[in-house]
Amino acid sequence: MERTLHVFVIPADRIPAGPPKPARALTVEASSLDGLRDDAREKLAAEGYRVRSLSFGPKGLVAYVEDRR
Repeated sequence: MERTLHVFVIPADRIPAGPPKPARALTVEASSLDGLRDDAREKLAAEGYRVRSLSFGPKGLVAYVEDRR
């Protein structure tokens, strides 16, 4: 299955409570819901983000991440 992952990035200068940047969309793919979550976490970690939250929404997955760069 394939789902859209909406990623909200909180810039390093706004951590811990600043507003995130507008969402960007990624595609994640796996054979199960748990696999989708794992794939999303792997992609976000590979881009250098720290995942704050990751959940399923009505139109795919939603993630809030902190920029570590």
